[in-house]
Amino acid sequence: MQKNRTSAEGDTKISVNNGSRNIDRFSEGQWLTMKSLPDAGLPHGVYHLADAAKAAKNVHPQTFGGQVVHVDQSSVYQLSGKDIVQHERGLFAKEPVVGQCYEVSYRRGIGTVKGELSLAEGAKLDHQRSRSL
Repeated sequence: MQKNRTSAEGDTKISVNNGSRNIDRFSEGQWLTMKSLPDAGLPHGVYHLADAAKAAKNVHPQTFGGQVVHVDQSSVYQLSGKDIVQHERGLFAKEPVVGQCYEVSYRRGIGTVKGELSLAEGAKLDHQRSRSL
Protein backbone atom coordinates (compact mmCIF):
# COMPACT_ATOMS: atom_id res chain seq x y z
CA MET A 1 0.00 0.00 0.00
CA GLN A 2 1.15 3.57 -0.53
CA LYS A 3 3.21 4.86 2.41
CA ASN A 4 5.66 7.68 2.86
CA ARG A 5 8.78 5.73 2.13
CA THR A 6 12.17 5.95 0.52
CA SER A 7 12.75 3.58 -2.37
CA ALA A 8 16.04 1.75 -2.74
CA GLU A 9 17.75 0.63 -5.92
CA GLY A 10 16.14 -2.62 -7.12
CA ASP A 11 12.89 -2.28 -5.08
CA THR A 12 9.81 -3.67 -6.81
CA LYS A 13 6.22 -2.48 -6.57
CA ILE A 14 3.02 -3.77 -8.12
CA SER A 15 0.61 -1.08 -9.30
CA VAL A 16 -2.97 -2.22 -9.99
CA ASN A 17 -5.25 0.30 -11.71
CA ASN A 18 -7.61 0.59 -14.69
CA GLY A 19 -7.62 -3.14 -15.45
CA SER A 20 -3.85 -3.55 -15.51
CA ARG A 21 -1.12 -4.72 -13.16
CA ASN A 22 2.26 -3.05 -13.67
CA ILE A 23 5.44 -4.53 -12.29
CA ASP A 24 7.71 -1.56 -11.57
CA ARG A 25 11.35 -1.53 -10.46
CA PHE A 26 13.23 1.40 -8.90
CA SER A 27 16.41 2.06 -10.87
CA GLU A 28 18.66 5.09 -11.19
CA GLY A 29 16.37 7.25 -9.05
CA GLN A 30 13.09 6.51 -10.82
CA TRP A 31 10.38 3.87 -11.15
CA LEU A 32 10.44 1.97 -14.45
CA THR A 33 7.65 -0.30 -15.65
CA MET A 34 9.16 -3.71 -16.40
CA LYS A 35 5.94 -5.45 -17.42
CA SER A 36 2.25 -4.63 -17.81
CA LEU A 37 -0.29 -7.44 -17.38
CA PRO A 38 -4.05 -7.82 -16.78
CA ASP A 39 -5.06 -7.03 -13.17
CA ALA A 40 -5.92 -10.71 -12.39
CA GLY A 41 -8.81 -9.57 -10.19
CA LEU A 42 -6.54 -7.82 -7.66
CA PRO A 43 -7.86 -4.79 -5.77
CA HIS A 44 -6.65 -1.41 -7.00
CA GLY A 45 -3.59 -0.14 -5.17
CA VAL A 46 0.18 0.10 -5.02
CA TYR A 47 1.96 -2.78 -3.30
CA HIS A 48 5.61 -2.27 -2.31
CA LEU A 49 7.18 -5.71 -2.06
CA ALA A 50 10.03 -4.40 0.12
CA ASP A 51 7.40 -3.79 2.85
CA ALA A 52 6.26 -7.44 2.87
CA ALA A 53 6.41 -9.25 6.21
CA LYS A 54 8.31 -12.53 6.13
CA ALA A 55 5.74 -15.01 7.44
CA ALA A 56 8.20 -17.80 8.27
CA LYS A 57 10.05 -15.63 10.82
CA ASN A 58 7.25 -15.85 13.39
CA VAL A 59 7.27 -18.99 15.58
CA HIS A 60 3.64 -18.55 16.70
CA PRO A 61 0.98 -20.48 14.74
CA GLN A 62 -0.67 -18.30 12.13
CA THR A 63 -2.74 -18.70 9.00
CA PHE A 64 -2.98 -16.37 5.99
CA GLY A 65 -5.76 -16.39 3.42
CA GLY A 66 -5.57 -13.92 0.57
CA GLN A 67 -4.82 -13.30 -3.07
CA VAL A 68 -1.34 -13.71 -4.49
CA VAL A 69 -0.20 -10.30 -5.74
CA HIS A 70 3.20 -11.31 -7.22
CA VAL A 71 5.45 -14.32 -7.76
CA ASP A 72 9.19 -14.14 -8.44
CA GLN A 73 11.95 -16.76 -8.58
CA SER A 74 12.21 -17.20 -4.80
CA SER A 75 9.07 -15.72 -3.22
CA VAL A 76 5.29 -15.54 -3.34
CA TYR A 77 3.71 -12.28 -2.13
CA GLN A 78 0.20 -12.55 -0.71
CA LEU A 79 -2.29 -9.89 0.34
CA SER A 80 -3.19 -10.13 4.01
CA GLY A 81 -5.65 -7.42 4.98
CA LYS A 82 -3.93 -4.17 4.04
CA ASP A 83 -0.46 -5.72 4.26
CA ILE A 84 1.64 -8.08 2.16
CA VAL A 85 3.13 -11.35 3.41
CA GLN A 86 6.14 -12.98 1.77
CA HIS A 87 6.28 -16.79 1.55
CA GLU A 88 9.05 -18.99 0.20
CA ARG A 89 8.09 -20.20 -3.25
CA GLY A 90 9.11 -23.75 -2.38
CA LEU A 91 6.05 -24.09 -0.11
CA PHE A 92 3.79 -24.25 -3.15
CA ALA A 93 3.59 -27.71 -4.75
CA LYS A 94 1.95 -26.21 -7.86
CA GLU A 95 2.81 -22.94 -9.58
CA PRO A 96 1.02 -20.18 -7.59
CA VAL A 97 -1.35 -18.06 -9.68
CA VAL A 98 -1.49 -14.27 -9.28
CA GLY A 99 -5.00 -13.26 -8.24
CA GLN A 100 -5.83 -16.68 -6.75
CA CYS A 101 -6.49 -16.98 -3.00
CA TYR A 102 -4.51 -19.52 -1.01
CA GLU A 103 -4.54 -20.61 2.61
CA VAL A 104 -1.00 -20.76 4.01
CA SER A 105 -0.43 -21.87 7.60
CA TYR A 106 2.69 -21.69 9.75
CA ARG A 107 3.55 -23.58 12.88
CA ARG A 108 6.94 -23.10 14.56
CA GLY A 109 8.14 -21.19 11.52
CA ILE A 110 7.34 -24.00 9.05
CA GLY A 111 4.80 -23.21 6.36
CA THR A 112 2.24 -25.36 4.58
CA VAL A 113 -0.02 -24.40 1.70
CA LYS A 114 -3.37 -25.86 2.71
CA GLY A 115 -5.05 -25.13 -0.61
CA GLU A 116 -6.79 -22.72 -2.91
CA LEU A 117 -9.70 -20.64 -1.60
CA SER A 118 -12.47 -18.60 -3.15
CA LEU A 119 -12.21 -14.83 -2.64
CA ALA A 120 -15.03 -15.03 -0.07
CA GLU A 121 -13.27 -17.82 1.87
CA GLY A 122 -10.00 -15.86 1.80
CA ALA A 123 -11.71 -12.71 3.11
CA LYS A 124 -13.40 -14.70 5.89
CA LEU A 125 -10.11 -16.32 6.94
CA ASP A 126 -8.33 -12.95 6.88
CA HIS A 127 -11.12 -11.40 8.99
CA GLN A 128 -10.85 -14.22 11.56
CA ARG A 129 -7.07 -13.77 11.67
CA SER A 130 -7.32 -10.00 12.25
CA ARG A 131 -9.80 -10.51 15.10
CA SER A 132 -7.45 -12.97 16.83
CA LEU A 133 -4.45 -10.59 16.83
